[in-house]
Amino acid sequence: MKKFRGSLALAAFLLLASASESKAQGVEKALITHQSESIGITPLIYGIEKGFYRKEGVDLQFRILRSDLAVSAIIGSREVDYMYGTGTAFRAAAKGLPLKILSHDIKSVLHYFMVQPSIQSPKDLKGKKVAVGSLGGTNMAAAKASIKFLGLDPDKDVTYIVIGAASIRMAAMEGGSIDASMMPAPWNVRMKQKGFKELVFAGNVISDPLNGIVTGRERVEKNTTQVKKVLRGFLRSLKAVRTEKKDVSEFISRKFNLDARAAEEVYTTLVQTLTEDGTVSDQLLQEQLEMIKREGGIKREVVVGEIVDYRLLREVARELEGSSR
Repeated sequence: MKKFRGSLALAAFLLLASASESKAQGVEKALITHQSESIGITPLIYGIEKGFYRKEGVDLQFRILRSDLAVSAIIGSREVDYMYGTGTAFRAAAKGLPLKILSHDIKSVLHYFMVQPSIQSPKDLKGKKVAVGSLGGTNMAAAKASIKFLGLDPDKDVTYIVIGAASIRMAAMEGGSIDASMMPAPWNVRMKQKGFKELVFAGNVISDPLNGIVTGRERVEKNTTQVKKVLRGFLRSLKAVRTEKKDVSEFISRKFNLDARAAEEVYTTLVQTLTEDGTVSDQLLQEQLEMIKREGGIKREVVVGEIVDYRLLREVARELEGSSR
């Protein structure tokens, strides 16, 4: 009994010591989510593992969560502080939800339209079930654009099934309960190894900036200090991914269970889609807004500036540049 009490006392001491250390170092916890483990989140999770965010004073934790649930949690100030899916956030904000996109690291969609081996041509998709991560998100938009590219009516010729994470969608494909799925890299590599077909690379048929830092409008206004810390970590991570080819390729190999050659190929594709400074052009953002309004039947007046705000990112970039001189 004494030993047990001693263990409890030690545990309590260590917990308090850890909390005191975090407080002394000014480290605060924050949660960021994305709907699947895809190659597009590499800058985020690489930066977390390398400690870039912690060095800025934020213990940034990453979790997988469906994008629509993340949006609801951020707006409701429940548990989720940030999300990494800017495509989904753009669509939600265009409808009037109080979200702010603060940065972009991926400027193109890294999604692939995968089908069962039995599907020999686009016409074989008619009446079939297509799995997506969530309704109204980038994954869904990429699926519709790909199906339209194949010459089919994306709203009439197929049935969409919302399943969630890429791992679950692949399992459904293996089980034969669905006929096709929009899959993020590197899941397309795994699926091709299992005999599934890749019909379309969505990055060739849709312009949709993919990932970056998203949070609620209220957090930007009331916790600007934390937001700037996260953006500093974001910029450090973006730079590291562009310049640390060997380390990042090994990271991709380990995290996504790929052999070295496949990991290097994935890295090359990733770097080609990275933004230079965490922003994309006004023209691309305007095109994205027009597409979203058209597809979503949005009639309200909305401008890009209501949704995307790079001011804090640019402020942080200037501060980092100044400190490096």
